[in-house]
Amino acid sequence: MKGIFICIEGNDGSGKTTQVGLLKDALWKQGVDIGIYSYPTHDSRYGRIIRDEFLSGKVELSVEEQFLLYLLDMQADKKKIAADLSAGKVVITDRYFISTIAYQSAGKFDYEKAKAMEELMDLPRPDVIFYIDIPVLVAFERKMKQKGRADRFEGARSYLTKVGRAYEKLYNDRYGSRRWVKIDGLRSIEKIHREILDEVNLMLDKNKMRDDEVVV
Repeated sequence: MKGIFICIEGNDGSGKTTQVGLLKDALWKQGVDIGIYSYPTHDSRYGRIIRDEFLSGKVELSVEEQFLLYLLDMQADKKKIAADLSAGKVVITDRYFISTIAYQSAGKFDYEKAKAMEELMDLPRPDVIFYIDIPVLVAFERKMKQKGRADRFEGARSYLTKVGRAYEKLYNDRYGSRRWVKIDGLRSIEKIHREILDEVNLMLDKNKMRDDEVVV
C-alpha cells in the first residue's frame, strides 16, 4: 500500500504542533505506521543554524539565505520521506515548504520566485495540506502566553499579518498539493482534531479499497 503524506500548516500560534501530536497518537492507537517530521529540524546542520542562530537572533540572514536554508533542511529528509511513503507509512509534517514560501514572501522574497525555486528542489508533495486558519492577534496572544516572549518572527504583528495573507494566497492557488483543507482555528482543540482525523481515516479507507481491488 502506498503511504499518505499529510502536512499541517498555519501561522504561529495556530495550534498545528498540538494537532500533529494528537493525530500521531490517534493513528498509533489504530495501528497505523507513521513517520513524523517537523521543520525546521533539530538534527540537521541547516535546522540547527535556523533554530539556534537565526531565530534566536544571534545572526542576521538575508531573505535569500533564509529561504535556501529552510529548503535545504527539507531536502535533507527527501529520501527518508520517500522511503516512508514507499513502505506504506502515513507521513505527517509539522510545517513544510508551504511555510517557507509564506514566511519568506512575507519578508519581501518574491512569491513567484519562491515557488519556482521550491519546485527545482523536487520535494515530495503532500496528499493533503491541513491549513489551520487563525486571526493574527489571537495567534500572537497565544504565543506570548506560551513562551512569555516572542522570537523575531512572532514579535512582529505586521509581519504575521503578511504571513497570513501569503498563506491565503497559497491556499487559493492550491499550491503544493492536490487537496487543501482549511480549518477554523478558533474552534476547540478536540473539534479540530476530530475533523483532521476523520479526513485522514477517509483517505486510509480509500487506500485500502484500492488495494483490495488490485488483489481481486
